[in-house]
Amino acid sequence: MALAGFQTKADLVYERLRDAILSGELKPGERVNVDALARQLGTSKIPLREAVQRLTTQGLVVQPNPHAGAQVAPLSLREMRGVYLARGALEGLAARVAATSVSDAELAELQDMHEQMRQRLAAGDHRDLSTLNRRFHTGIADATHYATLRELTDLTLLRVQHYRIGVRVEPAWEQVISEHSAILDALRRRDADQAEQAAREHVEWQLGVELRATLDPSLIDLDDD
Repeated sequence: MALAGFQTKADLVYERLRDAILSGELKPGERVNVDALARQLGTSKIPLREAVQRLTTQGLVVQPNPHAGAQVAPLSLREMRGVYLARGALEGLAARVAATSVSDAELAELQDMHEQMRQRLAAGDHRDLSTLNRRFHTGIADATHYATLRELTDLTLLRVQHYRIGVRVEPAWEQVISEHSAILDALRRRDADQAEQAAREHVEWQLGVELRATLDPSLIDLDDD
């Protein structure tokens, strides 16, 4: 997790800390030791504290007790459902708005990402599928031309990614691509109702897949009360 090259220190520290959380290197519930991390990253405590504050606003870090310091946000089955409920509502709304605001250039870009996913899956190359998938969803949010919808989409996808460290399942990419086709088709036809429905169904399907998967009880609290 060492820093390399030069970048705005606070941003670079934030990215390294975020990636450590999303990869599971820093586990849910683990204390964020500012002193140790500052030494490990070769930085002062100031940019590290700024990064921790930023991660706190994104829900990846919590500070339940001001005297105990920060810790990586714990994961629970109940909150996992909540994250997906929020994602379904948000992405459904984004697809509805995008159906009436998306430009031809934006549609072409979404189609290009979709085709790249299809081609890589056909070639057995899964390396960039997750990145392309995320770009597809944020591309729809961009096509709404509302910065707030893009920011909220980024935040929700970040929370989804955190939960996936505790889900033992391979992505069903063929189904993902098929459902992306349905969303794209609705956007091309400027059908707001169908675009929203397809986007919501896509998120609901993904939640179902992950709830049927083996959830790691060492990472996710399985108490659903």
